[in-house]
Amino acid sequence: MLTNGDEPAAKAKLDETTSVALLKAVAEAATGSGLALRLVPEASHLEFAGVSPVSGLPNRALMKIFPLGPGRHAAFFYKRSQVPFSRDRFAYGAVIIEDGKFAPEPAEVWFRWLDSGFHPDHTPPNLKRAFAFTVPD
Repeated sequence: MLTNGDEPAAKAKLDETTSVALLKAVAEAATGSGLALRLVPEASHLEFAGVSPVSGLPNRALMKIFPLGPGRHAAFFYKRSQVPFSRDRFAYGAVIIEDGKFAPEPAEVWFRWLDSGFHPDHTPPNLKRAFAFTVPD
């Protein structure tokens, strides 16, 4: 479930996703998930954040979905640097999604990993740790 799904900025961001079938399907899967997620409306592309505390600390896990080219998207998992002026990101990996081959079940695994703060026990099975593409800000 999206904890901020009723906020105007989040609704506007969700409306942006309706033109791309894959993004719309991921957004619907996140909305229907049993896990608490937050849509990041100010982010480029489609981005979700974990909201459940991790070991008593705020959850910093993020997932950004963006296009790689025709017919392909990436779900990129990362955490932002805790240094206030830094733009660095700590990458945990990415899952490549082919358009037309998205299923909500793998997405629920992504959401569980996000909710856990990237706990190793919940790592998605098809996660790629090395990739040759640029991740947009």
